[in-house]
Amino acid sequence: MDKKEYKELSAMAANGDTKAFAYLYETVYREMYYTAYYSLKNDADAVEAVTGTIRDGFEAIKRLNSEAAFRMFMLKSLCARIKLRFKEYSKARSPVQFDKKNLRPNDDGIDVKQEFNKLPDTERMVMALCVIGRFPPEEIAQFTGMSAGAVRKRLTKAVNTLELE
Repeated sequence: MDKKEYKELSAMAANGDTKAFAYLYETVYREMYYTAYYSLKNDADAVEAVTGTIRDGFEAIKRLNSEAAFRMFMLKSLCARIKLRFKEYSKARSPVQFDKKNLRPNDDGIDVKQEFNKLPDTERMVMALCVIGRFPPEEIAQFTGMSAGAVRKRLTKAVNTLELE
């Protein structure tokens, strides 16, 4: 999408055009959902986090002057919601399990969701942003509020954890 098209769509969305906002949302929805899903370990919480982020994005669209700013805002908002959910999980002190019917092994027979499940919350979120969203550590740092060095450290730790298994 070019700058002109983004400006037109964002102006329409800022004036309440939900179809224009939906078109903008289509540019980020997959990476948002899968980041939330692999971070939070279940569909219901992922959908809730993404839905809240959509509301935030619709309210903020007037302030976002480029597609990159929109994408950054949406993923930053999503990461904040994922972190809040992590806090709720730790307060509840009950492990979150995957819905058994949604587990699907990959071609190697390795269940990716089970492997992600082995990672601590923050490392799982950072790894999901890196692997699913294909974001570099510098962008992940912007989404999460961590430094790029801390992101790289979490990624290394996550990879080492998965390799030891």
